[in-house]
Amino acid sequence: MASRVRRANKATASQLLSAVSGVFDLKDVSYSTHVATSSELSEAEKAHIWDMLEHNMQHMYTGSSLGWDPPSKKRELFHRNSRFILLRRSPAEDGLEHLDGELPIMAYSMFRFEMEVGECVLYCYELQVLQSAQRGGMGKTLMGFLYDIARRWNMQKVTLTVFKENQAAFLLYKAMGFTVEPDGDGEDYWIMAKS
Repeated sequence: MASRVRRANKATASQLLSAVSGVFDLKDVSYSTHVATSSELSEAEKAHIWDMLEHNMQHMYTGSSLGWDPPSKKRELFHRNSRFILLRRSPAEDGLEHLDGELPIMAYSMFRFEMEVGECVLYCYELQVLQSAQRGGMGKTLMGFLYDIARRWNMQKVTLTVFKENQAAFLLYKAMGFTVEPDGDGEDYWIMAKS
């Protein structure tokens, strides 16, 4: 089974992208999907990814047993095994501020292929949506893409951690068929999975 994880970790960004829709519409707006390893991200993309995480999550981390530790979180986020799905508005959309020649990232997920308790899993470490774009279907779309990638690379399940404080995310994951793992009830977070 570990060979499945090793094989998935060797997949290129284009191989991972082939499992998902490259362009899609949400509420009459077109979006494009990009997949990258952490080493393929530009410095501007890394900065935008970090800023979105910090803006959306710092208060939850600060109030949790995990605490807010930016150097540690950056190491986790941009680890060599980290993979990113980036959602951007398609170029045809008007009035967008460009990020070093790239369209701005509206949402992203960071994930890794890992062995967890003897199972091959796609572990979703982060799912972040720009605050102005929240509640527009991007989180659900990203979760669907993660599940598609997990199936394509023969992972047994998709796993994630969600703060108990983050009820909107918890309810989204629950509606998508995720359940709290038997040993997944932490002090201030749940570990959830979908097979």
